[in-house]
Amino acid sequence: MSFRRILLADDDRALAALVSTALRDEGFEVEHVTTGLQAMQSFERASPDVVILDVLMPEMDGLEVCRKLRKRSRVPIVLLTSRGEEVDRVSGLEMGADDYVTKPFSLRELCARIRALERRASAPPAGAVEEEEVLAAGELTLDLGRFEVRWKGAQATLTRSELHVLAALVRRRGRVLSREQLLELARGDDAVVTDRTVDTFIKRIRKKLRDAEPGFDEIETVIGVGYRYRA
Repeated sequence: MSFRRILLADDDRALAALVSTALRDEGFEVEHVTTGLQAMQSFERASPDVVILDVLMPEMDGLEVCRKLRKRSRVPIVLLTSRGEEVDRVSGLEMGADDYVTKPFSLRELCARIRALERRASAPPAGAVEEEEVLAAGELTLDLGRFEVRWKGAQATLTRSELHVLAALVRRRGRVLSREQLLELARGDDAVVTDRTVDTFIKRIRKKLRDAEPGFDEIETVIGVGYRYRA
């Protein structure tokens, strides 16, 4: 999968001009808007391959835009947050963002993050064999080719990162995986992430599967070590 069109939503016009120029130099087409409402309208009209959202925007903030977009699309979403706003970063991940970059940031870092998302979108989950399309563990089924997850027959909608984390646990069910192992297996070495990111993914996976069909309790927390999918 090759990314071409990027939607950039940020009311800081000076910063947005620099970011747009850097992305265009990398070969991307960039549309810049300054409000959350404009971001929603542009998304419907242009169907971008990647969405970059500043958290603080007028009319509708970046977190709300992220939440609305994730309800209708799996488009990769990158949040721009101010340094120290951990609550915004965690909230963004819980709403379905794929990555975040803290301000101030280097333009090279942002471009690298987008290229990393592009590589992950083009490649199968780490550890997967090419012909492996469907994973099953008891009442849980993951169809990696169709990007479908079902628990007791009910379908749950997971983001790409969530699916990769869950697939890593299922492939090694019965074994405890540390947060570092889950990051490596699910996302590779392309992005800078934290232990808190994995905890957020696990929290979202549990909630979405329980929302689809109550009773999901297959992912165990091993205190001080990591997580395990029940054998």
